[in-house]
Amino acid sequence: MAIVLLTSGATLGTHVPALILAGRLRALGIEVRVEVFERLLRPDELDRLRAAKLAFRENFKLAVAAQRMVRDQMPALDDAAVGELLHRWRAADVDQVVIFSGFWVPVVERYEALTSRTPRVDICHLDAAPTASFNLFRARTERFRHVWMFDAERGTAPTSIRVGDEAPVPWQRRERRLLAHGGGWGLGTYRDRAADLARAGLLVDVVTHDPADVSALPPGCRAFMIDPEWEAWQDDGFPPFGEILFDGTVRYRRGAAYHDSFDLARHRVAMLCKTGGGTLIDSLWSATPIVLLAPFGAHEQVNADLWRRLGYGVTEQEWRDSGYSLDLLEALHRNLLAAREGTADYAADLAARAVQTEVPG
Repeated sequence: MAIVLLTSGATLGTHVPALILAGRLRALGIEVRVEVFERLLRPDELDRLRAAKLAFRENFKLAVAAQRMVRDQMPALDDAAVGELLHRWRAADVDQVVIFSGFWVPVVERYEALTSRTPRVDICHLDAAPTASFNLFRARTERFRHVWMFDAERGTAPTSIRVGDEAPVPWQRRERRLLAHGGGWGLGTYRDRAADLARAGLLVDVVTHDPADVSALPPGCRAFMIDPEWEAWQDDGFPPFGEILFDGTVRYRRGAAYHDSFDLARHRVAMLCKTGGGTLIDSLWSATPIVLLAPFGAHEQVNADLWRRLGYGVTEQEWRDSGYSLDLLEALHRNLLAAREGTADYAADLAARAVQTEVPG
């Protein structure tokens, strides 16, 4: 029987780790299905989502404010699509699901009402605090197993979704460049901050989401882009990603085991970004520290505070005050190297539980 991973394509910081987990489970011989929440939305709701994505990219304060107005998305779903999904689950006798987005909770509850068996449900928290969608259903998910990638209270990374199998790139072999990004939606202040650092003489790789952004970048910046035509609910692959060449063309690539931007992170001295859960996972497994930018909501503030407290990140102001010290970043890198030791493998845990279920008696 398959493990079903319930993700959301609206935020790549949720979706990409789920895809990585799916690949690792398959490598362990476990059948996996990935379900993307937006495939259940009515067409008019998808149009609203696309419009919000553009509006939030241009107005970060609006995006942060919108988080406080998150509500149950069941009324926005196509009833026929939900019915078809539940029918497929019931026919396959699905008994193990992992929820990456709280919006899936009511759908899982409907499945529970239709099936004679009680599925095992993990709530997978990629952040050190519950996100807005999980907060909606906090009381209704107490009975499920909650798996935390990061424990803010204890200051640990108890379990994780490993990205790739290669060791981190040694510090001496890294390019003296930063990777600046705004997560899957390109949110936040990273474009302006990247431009400021480039004007100060630093070299920065910037992930853009609109070709028009490139002309505003000063010398010292290289531009990369996620294909703006691609949407996560179109397929189960990683985002098409590539460098914007001098003539404006982009040669997109798609990694098989993880997202291509992770390879950039592995070879850089720091990431300049806000602190979504997916970014923390990238930081941990690449051993690349974060120069911390303004967070997207309360959960990202908890993430940023944790990364700073543990010595894995530094605020932009602190790094500026240090004279943009590479020695400081190297110390954070070494802290991250040590942090990887002893972190449990979530894929191995899920696989072991799945095998136990299949063994008779």
